[in-house]
Amino acid sequence: MDTFVDSSWYFLRFCDPWNNDMPFDASAVAAWMPVDQYIGGAEHAVLHLMYARFVTKALADLEVAPADLREPFQRLFTQGMIRLGGAKMSKSKGNLVAPEEIIDTLGAGALRLAHWR
Repeated sequence: MDTFVDSSWYFLRFCDPWNNDMPFDASAVAAWMPVDQYIGGAEHAVLHLMYARFVTKALADLEVAPADLREPFQRLFTQGMIRLGGAKMSKSKGNLVAPEEIIDTLGAGALRLAHWR
């Protein structure tokens, strides 16, 4: 299955992680859901949240998840896109910057705030 589909219900499992009889118990999901805030990259979040909403509603309709759980996430906060030389950084393009040198000298906080040109 597509990884977006595979990851479309993990937040339900987090509500009941030690259940060995089923993926999750609806009462545990009712106690913990919905998630207050989803944080993710803009490109990833769009498809992931679309699939997550569909799966959540389908599981509720099938009476596997609580019937009143229609929206799995209350708010969305998207992170910015990291660019290098005007192009989106990606493993497939091979244009990544190894963070170790920056972390070792300036710290992880500085790396998070850095503006690459």
